[in-house]
Amino acid sequence: MKRDFVQDRRAGDSRGDIIFALFGHATIGLEWNGKHVYVDPCCSEADFTTLPKADAILITHHHDDHFDPEAVEMLRKSDTVIITNAVVAAELEGAEVLGESNRTFMNSWLAVERVPAYNIERTQYHPRERGDNGYIIELAGRRTYVGGDTELTPEMRAVEGIDYLFLPVNLPYTMTVEMAVKAAKSIKPRIFYPFHTIGTPPEEIARIPLLLAEEDMEVVVAPME
Repeated sequence: MKRDFVQDRRAGDSRGDIIFALFGHATIGLEWNGKHVYVDPCCSEADFTTLPKADAILITHHHDDHFDPEAVEMLRKSDTVIITNAVVAAELEGAEVLGESNRTFMNSWLAVERVPAYNIERTQYHPRERGDNGYIIELAGRRTYVGGDTELTPEMRAVEGIDYLFLPVNLPYTMTVEMAVKAAKSIKPRIFYPFHTIGTPPEEIARIPLLLAEEDMEVVVAPME
């Protein structure tokens, strides 16, 4: 169900702040200095015909709550950069693949690093061998990590220097509350946004700030079901 999205302005570099658009579920936008990045845009979460065109679109994997070809076509323009994995790129003309052999993308204003996204305990949902992606997005001198659909993996434990962190919290597909809290403690972001929370009771999500109260981070619980 489409709804009004939440905007959250955060400190960027001397050229401007980052404005996060929290559309719902897995769909996120980042705006900085006239540039617009969308992660997993889906028409179920927003009317993209009324929003700025994308300078970059990042798609984590092929599940239809993350990859919506209609939303991509609404947002793309002739010079839009589209970054994804091999499975989605096979269905999307002009997309650039980030996989095991090609883990980074960089242009004059944006850097994207791939972090594998997969399940360790419930491998039937997101097996590692499929090559799903999470992304570290370097924009405005800040690093935003969007985990994709994943559990707490060794690759995630190795991530450092994150300002803004988005991790999924919904069983049986991704993380438990306890696993997401453990991941946040490992990564140590400045700000943690639990998202992709369908199926997790709101009272469980509300526990996350309490479980991280002694950590040096802000927790933002936005309506991201």
